[in-house]
Amino acid sequence: MSTSPTLKEKERFTYSDYLTWPEDERWELIDGVAYNMSPAPGRRHQEISIALASQFYNYL
Repeated sequence: MSTSPTLKEKERFTYSDYLTWPEDERWELIDGVAYNMSPAPGRRHQEISIALASQFYNYL
């Protein structure tokens, strides 16, 4: 089994396969298809998003 993102998106996998993949890679397994996920937003990004949403909420 290859861990290349290109190959994972073209193959079918099981949950057992998923458990063997490196933990530093973010993959989502849906109906046997592996999807390469983007990293989670950082803390600073979340703080800015909340501040902007609060400004819009208060304005509206």
